[in-house]
Formats: sequence, C-alpha cells, structure tokens
Amino acid sequence: MEQETKKLPSFKGLTVIAAVVRHQNFTAASHELHVTPSAVSKQVALVESWLGVSLFDRRGGAVLPLPNAHRIADAVDAANGLLLDAVASIRPRAIEGPLRVATPTTFAMRWLIPRLWSFSARHPAVSVDVIQTHARDDLASVTYDVAIRQGPPFPLDTRPQQIFNEALGLVMSPALLRSRRAETADLSRVTLLESDSRPGELDRWLAAGPVKVSRQRRRFPHFYIALEAALSGEGALVAPMVTLAGLIERGLLCEPFGSRRLPAAAVVAFGAPGGQPGAGTDAFLKWLGELAVAPK
Repeated sequence: MEQETKKLPSFKGLTVIAAVVRHQNFTAASHELHVTPSAVSKQVALVESWLGVSLFDRRGGAVLPLPNAHRIADAVDAANGLLLDAVASIRPRAIEGPLRVATPTTFAMRWLIPRLWSFSARHPAVSVDVIQTHARDDLASVTYDVAIRQGPPFPLDTRPQQIFNEALGLVMSPALLRSRRAETADLSRVTLLESDSRPGELDRWLAAGPVKVSRQRRRFPHFYIALEAALSGEGALVAPMVTLAGLIERGLLCEPFGSRRLPAAAVVAFGAPGGQPGAGTDAFLKWLGELAVAPK
C-alpha cells in the first residue's frame, strides 16, 4: 500500500496539465504539444481521474486552472528545468573556434590544408586559422592552440604526439626525369636544389650510396621555394615523401630512386604549453591522430 502512494500519473499527462494552465485553452495547448485537442482533453481527464479531483473550472466554455492545477504546473516546470540542466551537463558542448594551428609552410600547403575539410565537416563551428611558420621559427613568439613540427626541440610542458614517421627521397618533375634514364645513378646533368631551412638533407641523401652528381646546385632560403623550383623542372630536390605524397600521386613530381629513402624526424603535434588544453585543441589533436599514416 505504501508503494502505491509513491506512484505518479504519467509525466506526459502532467505535461499536458502544465500546457493547459499556460494557455487556459485545450486547442492552444494542443498546438504547443503537437497533438489534437481531444488528446489533450483525454490526458486531463486521466490525471483528474487518478487524483480524484477536478483541476480546471470548465464553466461557461472557459478552462480556468484551479489552485491544484497551478501546483502541478509549477512542479512540471521545475522538473523540466532540472532535466535540462542534467542533459546539458552530460552532453558534450559544441566546439567553437577560432582554433590557431601553427605549422611549417610546406606541410600546411601540401598535407594539412587539403585534409582540413574533414575536420571542418565534423566541427563546422570551428574556424581553423592556419599560421604558417618556418622550420627554425621560435614558437615562443607565436600565439597558437596547436603546433605541428618535424622533430625537436619542443617547448617545455607539452606532450608531442606523433602524426607519422617521415622519410626523405629525391624528387623531380616528370619532364626532367625524361631527360635522363630512369633508375640510373647519374645526376650529372641535373641541377641539385636545396634550402637553408632544411640544411644537410641533400648531402645526407647523396652520401647514402654512389651516384654521379652534378656540380651545379641552387640554394633557396626556404624549402617551399625550392619545391616550386622542382615542380617547374629546374632540378632535383631531397624532400619529405609523406608530406609530398599528393604531388606524386597527381603526377606533378616523381621519385626516380624509389628504393632509396632515408628516415627523417617524425612529424608531431602538441597543444600550447601551460594551462589546460581546450576542447578545440583536444578535438584537433584527436583528428590528427586518426589521420596518422605510415610512410610509403
């Protein structure tokens, strides 16, 4: 018997009572609840039957709430407020931007930006601001939420996560390749391109095995400029192969010595040092981790 007294009318019926109290009209309440007026009348009758009292004064065509109806309506509104607060505390908040991502220029242009659409599709409210940096830039002078770098040093108080292992290979334009016999170790007629921002990579690749080398070299201040020279057929360039895989797949570059790759520093990403990373940073780092690939 004690358990019977703890039962309540259906919450649906109590919600109908609250709507009728607000509108003092069955038809108006039915519009709010997207049901028919007869359905509203039926629910009111069921609750009144369960309680054994009338909740509305229906004299003269009016539907005027009695004090007990107001008590139920106030309780329903309070319960709805508690439910909304509970759901809001459980459901993940929508991530909003902007999100500042500092990344080397070539990596941004050739790897990150072509893939950003998938992050934007998942988080449409986030505006990603790509801040292009140079390999040797001091990140302490850059304001960012996420940074992407190849190899150390990394700022203190960060947790770099690896995106993929990079590898170095020699690339040139298909037109330049046609001017020499493929798979021969003869670069004597090919200008060798290099950059100040990635020093030593060309010599390291050449030292890996015997090859006829041209004495003609061209040096550029930044790698992305040297890459443009290679794309235009000016020479051969030692380059990060995973980063430039899209250019090779589209036939804009080729790799005549495909079996001769050298390991390079891993590409990593991390949030700004200090403080707690925001939801946008966590989402972006998670997305990068899902895109992680191994060098081909």
